[in-house]
Parts: sequence; structure tokens; C-alpha cells
Amino acid sequence: MARPKKQTVDYFPHYVSEGKTKLILQNEFGNDGYAFWYKLLELLCESEYQVYDYSNPASWRLLLAKTHVTDDNAVKILQLLADLETIDSELHEKKIIWSQKLIDNLELVYKRRATGTPEKPVIVNKNPVNVNKKPQTKLNNTKLNNTKLNNTIYIVLFNLWNEQGIITHKKLTNGMKQSIDSAIKDYSQEEIEQAMRNYAVIVKGADYYFDHKWTLAEFLSRGKGNNIERFLDLEVAKSNFKKEAGHAAHKRDTPKRGGFAGFKAIESGPEEPDGGDED
Repeated sequence: MARPKKQTVDYFPHYVSEGKTKLILQNEFGNDGYAFWYKLLELLCESEYQVYDYSNPASWRLLLAKTHVTDDNAVKILQLLADLETIDSELHEKKIIWSQKLIDNLELVYKRRATGTPEKPVIVNKNPVNVNKKPQTKLNNTKLNNTKLNNTIYIVLFNLWNEQGIITHKKLTNGMKQSIDSAIKDYSQEEIEQAMRNYAVIVKGADYYFDHKWTLAEFLSRGKGNNIERFLDLEVAKSNFKKEAGHAAHKRDTPKRGGFAGFKAIESGPEEPDGGDED
């Protein structure tokens, strides 16, 4: 069995210059504020992916023991760090500690590793999800065949789709997961993400006649006209869907993949509600 890859760090930079965070912490909490911050950084570095979840009593007690402050002061200091944007305020509300500044300062450490730099956890259905816990496969470069995707991939693509503001889904359904499973066999995660972003540019753009709004499952379904393929290249998509006299489609072939060779315009139809079976 392969040795697990290290996801913690043994050190972090301690700069001698007086930054905003240190000055304000010391001014409001004295040496307790100063010590709390550096003890917290130590705790984050000892934690996998530099994410610390204190939503359970044991983790909270460990945080207090590590920082040597009272319960009340710990709550106040963490809120101040969130207000200063030294830790992520959205995750702080979920009792998750994440400091992007710490990750940025650890850039050189992770450049020497094959694991990649840790990524900020995401909020899905009001719950935090650690996106770092992925299968050890470079999805951007490798096509997966007959492999059940880790839930993280579903969540990342689901969130990205909702961020485009085309049709926003409230829940990740089994139907959506099946569509992702099918699409990832022929396209990398990076290609799917790029196609989603490009589709949003076209469907929202005033310069383009194409305005049909698909659901996530429809967009990913190859049976709907190779939608990923037609939006892979933004410049090609812009040319294909640019408004012309009479809104006629400008037809242009795109590179073949899996038998696809060009397309015609699809007439816009009504928006469809969330489909697929519920988890």
C-alpha cells in the first residue's frame, strides 16, 4: 500500500514586521491576543489541509487548551479575526477556521509537494464540505472510465453550475450525478467547468441570439446535442451564436470528438424545473 501523502506542515513564516492583525489583537487583548493568533496558526498547520473544524465540543476544548484563553475570549478573538478577514468569515459562521493568508504564505512548501495547494472548503446546502479530500487522480488530465466519482467532484461541478446563475438548483440529485458520471468519461473536469462558464457567457450575452436555459443534467447530457463540445471553445461559440440579420445561425464546424461534427441552432424553449430523482 502506498504511503499516505502528508497534508500537514511543520512550520510557517513568522514575519517580524507589525501587521494589522497583530497590532489590533494586541491592542484589544494584550499578549493573549498575540499568543492566540500564533497558537492558532500552529494548530492549523497541524491540521489536515490547514482546515480546523471546532463544531464539536472536543475540538473546541482542544482549541482552548492550545491557545490558553478563556471560552469568552476565544469567541471574541475569532470574531475579530473574521471581521479583519484574517480567517474566512463565511466558514467561521460554520465553526470552520480557514486562513487564505496562511495558505499563501505556505506556497513554497506546497510547491515542493505533489499534493497541490489546499483549497478553501465550500458551502453546499448550508453545510461546509472539504473539497481537498479528492481521489488521487489528476482529473484535469485524465479521463475516467467506469469509475465511481467521489462526491467532491459532484459538489464542485454542482456549485460551479449554480454560480453561473442560469437555472439554480436547490439540491444535488442522483440524476445530476449520473449526468456527471457520463460526461466525465469523455471530458476532463477542467473541460466541463470551462464549457459551463462559456455557456453562461453566451446565454447571458446581449450579442448572442442563443438564450435557451438548460438544467445541469440537460447541459451535461450528450443526447441533448453535445452541449459540452459546442461550448468548449469560447471564441468558436461566440462566432456560432453571434446575432446576425434575422438572427440566422452562423454555422461553423468544431473539432470532432466522439463523432460530433458541427451543429445547428436550437430554438429557445421554456425553462424546465429541476429534474432527476432526489437523494
